[in-house]
Amino acid sequence: MKMKLPLFLARRYLIAKWSLMSTLSIVMIAFGVITLIVVLSIMNGFHNTFRRKILETNTYHVVLQPSIDTKYSIRNIKSILLKNKDIISVVPYYDGEGIIKSKWFTRGIIIKAFPGDVMDLDPGFKREIKIPEGVFDLTKDNHILLGEELARDTGAQIGDFVSLLTFSGQNVSFAQPTFRVFEIVGFFKTGYWEYDKNMAYVNLESANTLFGLTQSDLNIGLKIQNIFKADKIADWVRNSGFEEFYVVTWMDINRILFEALQNEKVGIGFVVMLIIVSGAFNIIGSLIMTIMDKRKEIGILRAIGATPSLITRIFVLDGFYIGVIGSIIGVFTGFFLALNIENLFTIFENIVNFLKQSVYFLILSPLNIRPLPRFEILSDSIYYLEGVPVEIHFLDVCIITILSVLISVIAAYYPARKASLTKPVDTIRYE
Repeated sequence: MKMKLPLFLARRYLIAKWSLMSTLSIVMIAFGVITLIVVLSIMNGFHNTFRRKILETNTYHVVLQPSIDTKYSIRNIKSILLKNKDIISVVPYYDGEGIIKSKWFTRGIIIKAFPGDVMDLDPGFKREIKIPEGVFDLTKDNHILLGEELARDTGAQIGDFVSLLTFSGQNVSFAQPTFRVFEIVGFFKTGYWEYDKNMAYVNLESANTLFGLTQSDLNIGLKIQNIFKADKIADWVRNSGFEEFYVVTWMDINRILFEALQNEKVGIGFVVMLIIVSGAFNIIGSLIMTIMDKRKEIGILRAIGATPSLITRIFVLDGFYIGVIGSIIGVFTGFFLALNIENLFTIFENIVNFLKQSVYFLILSPLNIRPLPRFEILSDSIYYLEGVPVEIHFLDVCIITILSVLISVIAAYYPARKASLTKPVDTIRYE
């Protein structure tokens, strides 16, 4: 009974005096929740896609860097590491630098060397790498694949021959130049512009000729089932007899980049949360107006025995109702917008382009002005995107909803406390 009475009165007060301020409060809360869900879902999608492309195509989840006097062979290393069921693949590789020369262009590039059967060894690499032209074939020593952007810069075509100039040797002053000619068999696309513009793939046999490699020059890349267990796998590797190796995880290699992305997500989330705080001020104004309008009823309740705590609970529950209604509307609308964001972008682009074309034909065309460029929110050529990645995290939605309701309740406390201090005698006398 103690709980039913404040719930009943809170509902009656909220419905009986449904003001513009109450509506604005709900709209602001809903708008804040919608914005947070859509923004964070898109950011989650971008961050996870970005991280997946980097980890699957250019780095590894765990990397072993051998010392100069290591006693292990690549075959022994693989046999030991693959005993752990959490390790999916073990791939030796090498990163070097060189100068590439085509018919029209000469520039420095990063040369990444893999085993010829890397597609079979590394399913994650095979899944993420795209071959827009040619084939992924590193079975021959003179085969090379160029990043799509690098090929565009150099004007190279499938079947062309390019030359690579590299330098080998520990001492830079006495480094020996090596020059080799390669046939372009394909272009690759990782989805990360920096890699596609500056990287070429060759096999390990070619890298051995170019750089004069020894076994201690090769890194060993591991792909694991769960990337967030990389530290645990790294500890297991260190305790499995690989004391001569320097073991690092993807978090160590890319720490600054991924921390910056996470901080960006937190910062934007905090800024957008201010929309919900704005809605909280509307709740304060709405409830104060309700209290002023219901002073007589509040005085009567106090006169017949309602305690200050009961009055406080009634108006705090009003704020709770506003928060819940706004959050529910925001969650469902946010889900709809996030899941249909590409369609909404397309509709918006079509509307803007239709208006631009109308302005051009009606006003600019008679003046012999050039046609206006097509408007695109996320152009492939600028943002290097194939679509808008969206990932809705249940935990994010729960935190947003709980914070929204909590802010609404906190905002309702001041007017609720003010109502509880109403003196019944004074109220009834003047009303």
